[in-house]
Amino acid sequence: MTLEIPSALRVEPGKLPTALPRTIEEIAPPLHPSEPEPGPAEPTTLFLTVDVEDSYFDRPILMTGEGVGREFGVYGILDALDAHDMKGTFFVNVYEKDRQPDGVVEGVVRDIADRGHEVGLHSHPSWSLDFYRRPLYRLAKAAQVDVLRRGADWIAEWTGEAPTSFRGGGYAVNDDTFAALEEVGIAIDSSCFFPSGNNHNTRHSINAPTGIAATTEIPVTTVLRTNGNGVLAQRKLDLDWLSVEELLTALDTLALHGAAFATFMMHSFSFIEKRTRMPDDPPSPAAPFVSKVDCDRYVEVYGPKLASREAFSTFLDHVNRMSHLTARTVRNALADLSAVASPRDVIPVVGRPENPTPPQ
Repeated sequence: MTLEIPSALRVEPGKLPTALPRTIEEIAPPLHPSEPEPGPAEPTTLFLTVDVEDSYFDRPILMTGEGVGREFGVYGILDALDAHDMKGTFFVNVYEKDRQPDGVVEGVVRDIADRGHEVGLHSHPSWSLDFYRRPLYRLAKAAQVDVLRRGADWIAEWTGEAPTSFRGGGYAVNDDTFAALEEVGIAIDSSCFFPSGNNHNTRHSINAPTGIAATTEIPVTTVLRTNGNGVLAQRKLDLDWLSVEELLTALDTLALHGAAFATFMMHSFSFIEKRTRMPDDPPSPAAPFVSKVDCDRYVEVYGPKLASREAFSTFLDHVNRMSHLTARTVRNALADLSAVASPRDVIPVVGRPENPTPPQ
Protein backbone atom coordinates (compact mmCIF):
# COMPACT_ATOMS: atom_id res chain seq x y z
CA MET A 1 0.00 0.00 0.00
CA THR A 2 1.25 3.48 -0.84
CA LEU A 3 0.85 6.08 1.88
CA GLU A 4 -0.48 9.48 0.89
CA ILE A 5 2.18 11.80 2.25
CA PRO A 6 1.47 15.53 2.33
CA SER A 7 4.14 17.81 0.94
CA ALA A 8 3.75 20.20 3.86
CA LEU A 9 1.91 20.86 7.09
CA ARG A 10 0.61 24.24 8.16
CA VAL A 11 0.03 25.56 11.64
CA GLU A 12 -3.34 27.18 12.16
CA PRO A 13 -2.94 30.74 13.48
CA GLY A 14 -3.01 30.82 17.25
CA LYS A 15 -2.92 27.02 17.59
CA LEU A 16 0.74 26.22 18.00
CA PRO A 17 1.14 22.52 18.87
CA THR A 18 3.17 21.39 21.86
CA ALA A 19 4.96 18.82 19.67
CA LEU A 20 5.22 17.79 16.06
CA PRO A 21 3.64 14.51 14.91
CA ARG A 22 5.78 11.38 14.82
CA THR A 23 3.70 9.49 12.28
CA ILE A 24 1.56 10.51 9.32
CA GLU A 25 -1.46 9.05 11.11
CA GLU A 26 -0.98 11.53 13.97
CA ILE A 27 -1.41 14.54 11.71
CA ALA A 28 -4.53 16.36 12.82
CA PRO A 29 -5.55 19.95 13.57
CA PRO A 30 -3.83 22.24 14.37
CA LEU A 31 -1.28 20.54 12.12
CA HIS A 32 -2.90 19.32 8.93
CA PRO A 33 -2.17 18.44 5.32
CA SER A 34 -2.88 21.29 2.96
CA GLU A 35 -3.10 21.84 -0.74
CA PRO A 36 -0.38 24.07 -2.15
CA GLU A 37 -1.32 27.72 -2.30
CA PRO A 38 0.12 30.36 -4.58
CA GLY A 39 3.60 31.30 -3.42
CA PRO A 40 4.48 34.76 -2.14
CA ALA A 41 4.52 37.69 -4.53
CA GLU A 42 8.27 37.89 -3.96
CA PRO A 43 10.66 34.94 -3.97
CA THR A 44 11.16 33.12 -0.69
CA THR A 45 14.15 34.57 1.16
CA LEU A 46 16.74 31.95 2.07
CA PHE A 47 19.13 32.70 4.91
CA LEU A 48 22.39 30.77 4.54
CA THR A 49 23.71 30.65 8.10
CA VAL A 50 26.89 29.12 9.50
CA ASP A 51 27.79 28.50 13.15
CA VAL A 52 31.54 29.13 13.45
CA GLU A 53 33.06 27.48 16.49
CA ASP A 54 35.57 25.13 18.03
CA SER A 55 34.44 24.66 21.59
CA TYR A 56 36.74 21.71 22.28
CA PHE A 57 40.25 22.19 20.87
CA ASP A 58 42.82 24.84 21.82
CA ARG A 59 43.68 25.19 18.15
CA PRO A 60 41.01 26.02 15.53
CA ILE A 61 40.63 22.55 14.00
CA LEU A 62 36.84 22.75 13.87
CA MET A 63 36.83 26.46 13.01
CA THR A 64 39.44 26.92 10.28
CA GLY A 65 40.23 23.29 9.51
CA GLU A 66 43.75 23.59 10.92
CA GLY A 67 45.52 20.26 10.51
CA VAL A 68 42.74 18.95 8.25
CA GLY A 69 42.84 21.50 5.44
CA ARG A 70 41.85 25.13 5.05
CA GLU A 71 39.23 24.20 2.44
CA PHE A 72 37.39 22.07 5.01
CA GLY A 73 36.83 24.82 7.59
CA VAL A 74 35.10 28.17 7.53
CA TYR A 75 37.30 29.45 4.70
CA GLY A 76 36.12 26.61 2.47
CA ILE A 77 32.53 27.70 3.10
CA LEU A 78 33.42 31.32 2.37
CA ASP A 79 35.14 30.27 -0.86
CA ALA A 80 32.09 28.29 -1.99
CA LEU A 81 29.71 31.17 -1.29
CA ASP A 82 31.99 33.67 -3.03
CA ALA A 83 32.28 31.38 -6.05
CA HIS A 84 28.48 31.45 -6.33
CA ASP A 85 28.24 35.20 -5.64
CA MET A 86 26.14 34.53 -2.53
CA LYS A 87 26.36 36.04 0.93
CA GLY A 88 25.93 34.24 4.23
CA THR A 89 25.44 35.04 7.90
CA PHE A 90 28.23 33.62 10.05
CA PHE A 91 27.44 33.29 13.75
CA VAL A 92 30.88 33.29 15.39
CA ASN A 93 31.56 32.01 18.90
CA VAL A 94 33.88 34.84 19.90
CA TYR A 95 33.99 33.61 23.51
CA GLU A 96 36.82 31.22 22.65
CA LYS A 97 39.17 34.05 21.64
CA ASP A 98 41.42 33.57 24.68
CA ARG A 99 41.52 29.77 24.36
CA GLN A 100 42.50 29.76 20.69
CA PRO A 101 45.93 31.02 19.57
CA ASP A 102 46.28 34.78 19.82
CA GLY A 103 44.37 36.62 17.10
CA VAL A 104 42.79 33.57 15.44
CA VAL A 105 39.15 34.30 16.30
CA GLU A 106 39.58 38.01 15.64
CA GLY A 107 41.15 37.18 12.28
CA VAL A 108 38.25 34.91 11.31
CA VAL A 109 35.74 37.62 12.23
CA ARG A 110 37.62 40.27 10.26
CA ASP A 111 37.99 38.00 7.21
CA ILE A 112 34.27 37.20 7.15
CA ALA A 113 33.36 40.88 7.32
CA ASP A 114 36.03 41.94 4.80
CA ARG A 115 34.62 39.47 2.28
CA GLY A 116 31.19 41.10 2.53
CA HIS A 117 29.42 38.51 4.67
CA GLU A 118 27.52 39.17 7.88
CA VAL A 119 29.10 38.46 11.25
CA GLY A 120 26.51 37.47 13.84
CA LEU A 121 27.14 36.63 17.48
CA HIS A 122 27.23 32.99 18.59
CA SER A 123 27.74 31.75 22.13
CA HIS A 124 28.82 28.58 23.89
CA PRO A 125 29.62 28.40 27.61
CA SER A 126 32.94 27.04 28.81
CA TRP A 127 34.45 26.15 32.16
CA SER A 128 37.35 28.43 31.23
CA LEU A 129 35.03 31.47 31.30
CA ASP A 130 34.32 32.82 34.78
CA PHE A 131 31.37 34.85 33.47
CA TYR A 132 29.86 32.15 31.24
CA ARG A 133 30.05 28.59 32.53
CA ARG A 134 26.41 27.60 32.13
CA PRO A 135 23.91 27.81 29.24
CA LEU A 136 22.16 31.15 28.83
CA TYR A 137 18.83 29.80 30.02
CA ARG A 138 20.46 28.98 33.38
CA LEU A 139 21.68 32.56 33.83
CA ALA A 140 19.73 35.51 35.24
CA LYS A 141 18.86 38.26 32.79
CA ALA A 142 21.62 40.56 34.07
CA ALA A 143 24.21 37.82 33.58
CA GLN A 144 22.90 37.18 30.07
CA VAL A 145 23.22 40.88 29.27
CA ASP A 146 26.83 40.75 30.45
CA VAL A 147 27.61 37.73 28.24
CA LEU A 148 25.93 39.18 25.15
CA ARG A 149 27.41 42.65 25.57
CA ARG A 150 30.95 41.30 25.85
CA GLY A 151 30.56 39.35 22.61
CA ALA A 152 28.84 42.18 20.74
CA ASP A 153 31.55 44.64 21.84
CA TRP A 154 34.32 42.36 20.56
CA ILE A 155 32.68 42.06 17.15
CA ALA A 156 32.14 45.82 17.00
CA GLU A 157 35.78 46.42 17.94
CA TRP A 158 37.10 44.01 15.30
CA THR A 159 34.81 44.95 12.39
CA GLY A 160 33.67 48.49 13.17
CA GLU A 161 30.05 47.34 13.20
CA ALA A 162 27.98 45.89 16.04
CA PRO A 163 26.22 42.60 15.29
CA THR A 164 22.59 42.67 14.18
CA SER A 165 21.95 38.97 14.78
CA PHE A 166 22.52 36.26 17.38
CA ARG A 167 22.22 32.49 17.71
CA GLY A 168 22.58 30.78 21.06
CA GLY A 169 24.84 27.75 21.04
CA GLY A 170 22.76 24.59 21.21
CA TYR A 171 19.66 26.82 20.87
CA ALA A 172 20.02 27.55 24.60
CA VAL A 173 17.69 30.48 25.27
CA ASN A 174 14.77 31.47 27.49
CA ASP A 175 12.43 34.45 27.62
CA ASP A 176 15.04 36.53 29.48
CA THR A 177 17.39 36.09 26.51
CA PHE A 178 15.13 38.18 24.30
CA ALA A 179 14.95 40.93 26.91
CA ALA A 180 18.75 40.78 27.16
CA LEU A 181 19.12 41.00 23.36
CA GLU A 182 16.91 44.09 23.36
CA GLU A 183 19.04 45.70 26.05
CA VAL A 184 22.25 44.95 24.15
CA GLY A 185 20.76 46.21 20.88
CA ILE A 186 20.73 42.99 18.84
CA ALA A 187 17.66 43.10 16.59
CA ILE A 188 17.44 39.52 15.26
CA ASP A 189 17.63 36.15 16.97
CA SER A 190 17.93 32.75 15.27
CA SER A 191 18.09 30.45 18.29
CA CYS A 192 14.72 28.75 18.00
CA PHE A 193 14.53 25.21 16.64
CA PHE A 194 11.16 23.72 17.49
CA PRO A 195 12.26 20.16 18.38
CA SER A 196 15.10 21.36 20.63
CA GLY A 197 14.82 20.79 24.36
CA ASN A 198 17.19 23.71 24.92
CA ASN A 199 14.54 26.23 23.83
CA HIS A 200 13.25 27.23 27.26
CA ASN A 201 11.45 30.27 25.87
CA THR A 202 7.77 30.74 25.12
CA ARG A 203 7.09 29.31 21.66
CA HIS A 204 5.54 31.62 19.07
CA SER A 205 5.96 29.71 15.82
CA ILE A 206 7.66 26.72 14.25
CA ASN A 207 9.24 28.10 11.07
CA ALA A 208 7.70 31.53 10.56
CA PRO A 209 9.53 34.66 11.73
CA THR A 210 7.86 36.41 14.60
CA GLY A 211 8.34 39.44 16.82
CA ILE A 212 9.33 38.87 20.44
CA ALA A 213 9.47 42.19 22.27
CA ALA A 214 11.87 44.31 20.19
CA THR A 215 13.55 41.24 18.68
CA THR A 216 12.65 39.50 15.42
CA GLU A 217 12.98 35.72 15.68
CA ILE A 218 13.89 33.72 12.57
CA PRO A 219 13.77 30.04 13.55
CA VAL A 220 16.05 27.41 12.10
CA THR A 221 13.73 25.72 9.63
CA THR A 222 12.24 22.45 10.87
CA VAL A 223 11.63 19.72 8.29
CA LEU A 224 9.76 16.44 8.77
CA ARG A 225 11.23 13.47 6.95
CA THR A 226 9.22 10.30 6.44
CA ASN A 227 10.70 6.87 5.79
CA GLY A 228 7.71 6.05 3.56
CA ASN A 229 5.93 3.97 6.18
CA GLY A 230 4.42 6.95 7.94
CA VAL A 231 7.19 7.34 10.53
CA LEU A 232 8.38 10.93 10.79
CA ALA A 233 11.79 12.18 11.91
CA GLN A 234 12.37 15.78 12.90
CA ARG A 235 15.17 17.37 10.90
CA LYS A 236 16.74 20.77 10.24
CA LEU A 237 17.31 22.53 6.95
CA ASP A 238 20.93 21.51 7.44
CA LEU A 239 23.52 19.88 5.19
CA ASP A 240 24.38 17.46 8.02
CA TRP A 241 20.76 16.38 8.48
CA LEU A 242 19.30 16.19 4.96
CA SER A 243 20.55 15.22 1.52
CA VAL A 244 20.86 17.85 -1.21
CA GLU A 245 17.72 16.42 -2.85
CA GLU A 246 15.79 16.65 0.42
CA LEU A 247 17.02 20.20 1.05
CA LEU A 248 15.89 21.33 -2.40
CA THR A 249 12.55 19.56 -2.05
CA ALA A 250 11.96 21.28 1.28
CA LEU A 251 12.80 24.69 -0.23
CA ASP A 252 10.51 24.06 -3.21
CA THR A 253 7.73 23.13 -0.80
CA LEU A 254 8.20 26.19 1.37
CA ALA A 255 8.02 28.46 -1.67
CA LEU A 256 5.03 26.60 -3.13
CA HIS A 257 3.07 26.94 0.10
CA GLY A 258 3.81 30.64 0.45
CA ALA A 259 6.53 30.73 3.10
CA ALA A 260 8.30 34.08 2.90
CA PHE A 261 11.50 32.96 4.68
CA ALA A 262 13.61 29.86 5.27
CA THR A 263 16.72 29.40 7.42
CA PHE A 264 19.40 26.93 6.34
CA MET A 265 22.26 26.22 8.70
CA MET A 266 25.58 24.42 8.81
CA HIS A 267 28.76 24.56 10.87
CA SER A 268 32.34 25.58 10.23
CA PHE A 269 33.14 21.88 10.66
CA SER A 270 30.45 20.54 8.31
CA PHE A 271 33.20 19.39 5.93
CA ILE A 272 35.11 17.58 8.72
CA GLU A 273 34.53 14.01 9.89
CA LYS A 274 34.13 14.13 13.65
CA ARG A 275 32.37 12.46 16.53
CA THR A 276 31.34 13.67 19.97
CA ARG A 277 32.17 11.15 22.70
CA MET A 278 31.32 10.66 26.37
CA PRO A 279 34.17 11.01 28.89
CA ASP A 280 34.26 7.26 29.60
CA ASP A 281 34.47 6.31 25.91
CA PRO A 282 37.99 5.18 24.95
CA PRO A 283 39.56 7.31 22.18
CA SER A 284 39.73 5.76 18.73
CA PRO A 285 43.19 5.05 17.32
CA ALA A 286 41.81 6.24 13.96
CA ALA A 287 41.42 9.81 15.24
CA PRO A 288 44.49 12.03 14.67
CA PHE A 289 42.91 14.74 16.84
CA VAL A 290 41.28 14.12 20.23
CA SER A 291 40.11 17.03 22.36
CA LYS A 292 40.05 17.46 26.11
CA VAL A 293 36.77 16.90 27.94
CA ASP A 294 34.61 20.03 28.18
CA CYS A 295 31.00 20.16 29.40
CA ASP A 296 31.07 16.36 29.85
CA ARG A 297 32.01 15.66 26.24
CA TYR A 298 35.08 15.32 24.08
CA VAL A 299 35.51 15.26 20.31
CA GLU A 300 37.46 13.08 17.91
CA VAL A 301 38.39 14.32 14.44
CA TYR A 302 39.14 11.78 11.71
CA GLY A 303 39.72 13.92 8.61
CA PRO A 304 37.90 15.74 5.79
CA LYS A 305 34.42 14.94 4.47
CA LEU A 306 34.97 15.43 0.76
CA ALA A 307 31.41 14.42 -0.12
CA SER A 308 29.93 17.12 2.12
CA ARG A 309 32.08 19.82 0.55
CA GLU A 310 30.98 18.72 -2.91
CA ALA A 311 27.35 18.47 -1.77
CA PHE A 312 27.39 22.07 -0.53
CA SER A 313 28.65 23.32 -3.89
CA THR A 314 25.96 21.29 -5.65
CA PHE A 315 23.34 22.72 -3.31
CA LEU A 316 24.45 26.29 -4.05
CA ASP A 317 24.42 25.55 -7.80
CA HIS A 318 20.76 24.59 -7.58
CA VAL A 319 19.79 27.47 -5.28
CA ASN A 320 21.33 29.92 -7.75
CA ARG A 321 19.06 28.53 -10.47
CA MET A 322 15.84 28.56 -8.41
CA SER A 323 13.91 31.67 -9.43
CA HIS A 324 11.55 31.30 -6.47
CA LEU A 325 14.43 31.72 -3.99
CA THR A 326 16.71 34.60 -3.16
CA ALA A 327 19.63 34.20 -0.76
CA ARG A 328 20.23 37.14 1.59
CA THR A 329 21.99 37.87 4.84
CA VAL A 330 19.89 38.20 7.95
CA ARG A 331 20.98 41.81 8.45
CA ASN A 332 19.96 42.84 4.93
CA ALA A 333 16.48 41.38 5.41
CA LEU A 334 15.73 43.12 8.71
CA ALA A 335 13.27 45.62 7.24
CA ASP A 336 11.39 42.92 5.33
CA LEU A 337 11.29 40.66 8.36
CA SER A 338 9.75 43.41 10.45
CA ALA A 339 7.19 44.21 7.74
CA VAL A 340 5.70 40.69 7.57
CA ALA A 341 2.53 40.83 9.66
CA SER A 342 1.30 37.22 9.48
CA PRO A 343 3.80 35.00 7.69
CA ARG A 344 2.67 31.49 6.84
CA ASP A 345 4.02 28.85 9.19
CA VAL A 346 4.85 25.96 6.85
CA ILE A 347 6.59 22.71 7.81
CA PRO A 348 7.85 20.84 4.73
CA VAL A 349 7.64 17.05 4.61
CA VAL A 350 10.22 15.14 2.58
CA GLY A 351 10.75 11.45 1.92
CA ARG A 352 9.79 8.60 -0.34
CA PRO A 353 6.17 7.44 -0.71
CA GLU A 354 7.28 3.84 -0.22
CA ASN A 355 10.10 2.21 1.69
CA PRO A 356 10.84 -1.50 1.44
CA THR A 357 12.22 -1.55 4.99
CA PRO A 358 9.44 -2.07 7.55
CA PRO A 359 9.33 0.32 10.51
CA GLN A 360 11.24 -0.90 13.58
